Amino acid sequence: MESQGQILLRLMEEEISHYEKLVGELKKEADCLRQGSPEDLLGSVQAVARHVETIQQLHQSIRKTIAEVLNLTGQEKTWAELMALLPPLYSQKMRKYQRTLDKLKEWVMQINSRNKAFIQDSLAYGRDLFSLLTPSIATAPVYVQNGKKSPPAQQPLSVDRKV
Repeated sequence: MESQGQILLRLMEEEISHYEKLVGELKKEADCLRQGSPEDLLGSVQAVARHVETIQQLHQSIRKTIAEVLNLTGQEKTWAELMALLPPLYSQKMRKYQRTLDKLKEWVMQINSRNKAFIQDSLAYGRDLFSLLTPSIATAPVYVQNGKKSPPAQQPLSVDRKV
């Protein structure tokens, strides 16, 4: 039982470490977004993807180890019952690690949502700017007498050439 408890603690420590690295990469991603550096942003996005993949693998290993611990008793147990099966030292550390993981997950979601909002705002700004520079093409709802559509009237573009 103790060796599986040690394995669980080690896996949870690794998961915490990768979540901390993920938070760092998401902060770096936010800086790249603000600076408008596509090369750095691409590298950061790839690093984020690697950390997420590693976290998913660690999470699966944790589930597998928990299943092994639970199979020793012969029935499925809840998280609290699992903590009761482990020695007090392991269960205390696992609760502490779980709280840390919960905080890190919340932090990751907050940073990710801020990055997403920044990207959406930037895209909306770009669309608005582009729509000001290109005239909209209005289609005629009906044909004129000779059977052809009349070309839309060009809207004047006013661009200040003074710099």
